[in-house]
Amino acid sequence: MTLEKSRGSQISLDEILEILGNPTRRVILSKLAKVPHSTSELHKALGISRQAVHSQLKILEQYNIIENLDPDTRGSKYKIKSNLFVTIDISPDYYSIKYNMTEIGEDSESILLKDTKDSNVYETIKESSQKIKFLGEKIRNIEEELLEIEKERRELLQKKECFIIELKDLMEKKYRDKLRKEKALHDNLEMEIFYTLFFNTGKFHRKINIDKLLDELFFTDLDSISRESNRGHIELLLKDLAKTMDIFRKIEDEWFLDI
Repeated sequence: MTLEKSRGSQISLDEILEILGNPTRRVILSKLAKVPHSTSELHKALGISRQAVHSQLKILEQYNIIENLDPDTRGSKYKIKSNLFVTIDISPDYYSIKYNMTEIGEDSESILLKDTKDSNVYETIKESSQKIKFLGEKIRNIEEELLEIEKERRELLQKKECFIIELKDLMEKKYRDKLRKEKALHDNLEMEIFYTLFFNTGKFHRKINIDKLLDELFFTDLDSISRESNRGHIELLLKDLAKTMDIFRKIEDEWFLDI
């Protein structure tokens, strides 16, 4: 997937990782996520020059992640503008990076306390100190629930990896020789296509979108001629897979994975 820059071009996954890979930008985002800061305030907090802070702020602003609250006023402050979510999973048998960014516009809906099931209890509390305690307990409870969800997620990923390992072993024993009658220009591409489809069967279940498959195989930066050439190779390899396994089939101009 791609995300829109403020100036109309697109943000790639590589750009997202580059943005978050810079430690200064991560500190800036951490601070802005708590309270808005001006360039001067960040300069003092980070111990780097105003020019360096300004440069990092401009990069984050360019990608629509932050915004200047009053760009026409000297010393105006910056705040977070978009919700950004990134997950990275890397193991010996599995690799996945997923991300999503949603701009927080003026008309965006917010989840307010009054919209939660805790609002009635909160409204009965009179003392501010007790309200602070109540909110702190709720935040802590949510953090504990998130830890449990993350634990369950890790267990599910481990189970998924077990199935992928078994799948690879089955392919190695039963099908590799059939798929390798001749050494192709793209050595191992047959297996890579097969495993890519099974890394995320939710995306390719029933119907195989070859353009999405190309993106998953890291051909996104190819020029149009090279992309079409690789698309042709993948079409041929899908035909080989269809001859070998009945879970692949082509109907008219569309490919299907029947699992």
